[in-house]
Amino acid sequence: MEMQFVSGKANHQLDAKNRTRIPSKFRSAFPQDEKLFFVKYTTGCVAIMCNSVMQQKLLSFGDVDPADEETYDAKRYMYTVVDDLVEDGQGRFMIPREYREFAGLKKDLVSVGMGDYIEIWDEEAFTEKMKGMSIATANRIKKEYKAKQ
Repeated sequence: MEMQFVSGKANHQLDAKNRTRIPSKFRSAFPQDEKLFFVKYTTGCVAIMCNSVMQQKLLSFGDVDPADEETYDAKRYMYTVVDDLVEDGQGRFMIPREYREFAGLKKDLVSVGMGDYIEIWDEEAFTEKMKGMSIATANRIKKEYKAKQ
């Protein structure tokens, strides 16, 4: 089974032991037989990716020449911002302190479907980040981005 497309958002919380669950609307999109990972993927959030998606993104570095130190350091860094997600018997997982601090996660969270992975945001930070965003703004930004490529 491969990763299903995920979109939308879901609110949830960290408990007193810094545990949460992948919201049910997203859980079924992840292949049941694949390992899951935390990723410091973009500032302000922690991503959760399944093994096949994680490999695809990391392998995009390809065969970097070790003599190209800057590119090799970038590859090395990308491999260090990934950690195993381990669920308990009730489907809960603890977000490691390093990842909570990186994303500024407090109690109230929002998970966002990003196609082939999800992002976990602090609810207040996500609301602030999306302030002023609209369909028209998003489409304008996408057009500008594609024009640069």
